[in-house]
Amino acid sequence: MRQSILLMSFGLMALVGCKEQKHVESNIITIDYEAPQPTSPISMSRLSDVQEVEWMDGHRYTLRIVRQPADSLQMVVNSEGQKYIDNVIRLEVARADSSLFYSHTYSKASFTDWLTDDYCEKAILQGIRFLEVDGSALSFIVWLNYPDAADDEAVELNLTINAQRNVGIQRFTYNDRDDKVTEEEKKGGE
Repeated sequence: MRQSILLMSFGLMALVGCKEQKHVESNIITIDYEAPQPTSPISMSRLSDVQEVEWMDGHRYTLRIVRQPADSLQMVVNSEGQKYIDNVIRLEVARADSSLFYSHTYSKASFTDWLTDDYCEKAILQGIRFLEVDGSALSFIVWLNYPDAADDEAVELNLTINAQRNVGIQRFTYNDRDDKVTEEEKKGGE
């Protein structure tokens, strides 16, 4: 009888020990990861920027830059299947009398000579921004990037328009780009 009581108390202790162990395991939280499901195509908002500059013998010109999502362009699709609508950007330079000196609508296809195949397929035209009057030319920065990129990786190009309406496009070297953007930000802050 004494052995039975002793065995029952050991059994009860083992049972209580197991029960406590189960309790500890029940405090472990597990999260099942579920990949995000693609939603309807994502687009950037329409954006318009207008500013005046002094150019060519002190004459005033109005720069108008309008970014707009374009359903007519091929959509960009990321690795999860999410679709993004690419943009077109209209760049206009108007004289003081409102007549157009220059007008062109740019898309990613306008810059394919400066892009890798991967950027041609998976990037979008993000924006164009005026930088400065550079001698006899207007200088702009153009940037294209992956629409869902978590970092600042982008292709940045320098687009210039001269007094004869000739357009030049070249890749920025990082120092050139940083110097021009920093100078422009300083001018804007004055």
